Amino acid sequence: MNTRNIKDIKNEYQERYNVLLKNCQVFWAFSDKQFAENKVPLAEGDKYISIGAGGYMPKSKSNELSEGMKAVDKWYKAEIKACKGARRANIAYELANHEAYYTNDITDTLEALGKDYTKKEVLKVFIEEREKMSVNA
Repeated sequence: MNTRNIKDIKNEYQERYNVLLKNCQVFWAFSDKQFAENKVPLAEGDKYISIGAGGYMPKSKSNELSEGMKAVDKWYKAEIKACKGARRANIAYELANHEAYYTNDITDTLEALGKDYTKKEVLKVFIEEREKMSVNA
């Protein structure tokens, strides 16, 4: 059984994504000036494509990015599954991250966690964590 905690797993998850973005030459630009400053050299015949949210990359790297994202997500799910208590900790983390305790709404948390988590499971953690907060208040 893996003894890493959710923070370590999330940090490595982010590092893996950052490496993937760098390897795929993804850059960000929100103006023509930023595009000109941040663009990467293109191979002959290649062109830039938008990936949304101000992100751009060479079209020739798009399959690598897509497959890399799938691989990173698969790794993350396997790490969560292998770590004792990580699934529950991941739910608690996302509930706090999406301010569910302030809004009393778990909708954003459910969207962030994805289809691998049930509403019943998330709601159970939400109620348990909220009760801990009221006892400690």
